[in-house]
Amino acid sequence: MVLKRIIIATVLSLFVWQGVADAASISTRVRILESKVAKQHKQIKSSVESQKNSAAKVDKSLAKMQALEKKLAKLLKDEKKGASAERTDKRYAFP
Repeated sequence: MVLKRIIIATVLSLFVWQGVADAASISTRVRILESKVAKQHKQIKSSVESQKNSAAKVDKSLAKMQALEKKLAKLLKDEKKGASAERTDKRYAFP
């Protein structure tokens, strides 16, 4: 009877000890996963910020390019008007 109680106590203590070890192991795993998630969150946040900055630079450059295209179109249009005026032969015109 005493031997039976000792065996039961020993078996129960082993299960309790393993449960405590598992709990410590689980908390360690949770901390590791939390740190990995925090690192990924920082990387994603910085990536999103850099993408926003890049998009802003692209938009700014595109606006500059469109302004230059408008200026070029205007210059070409003015040049065509000037070229058509120069085509008239004024060699024999009286002053």
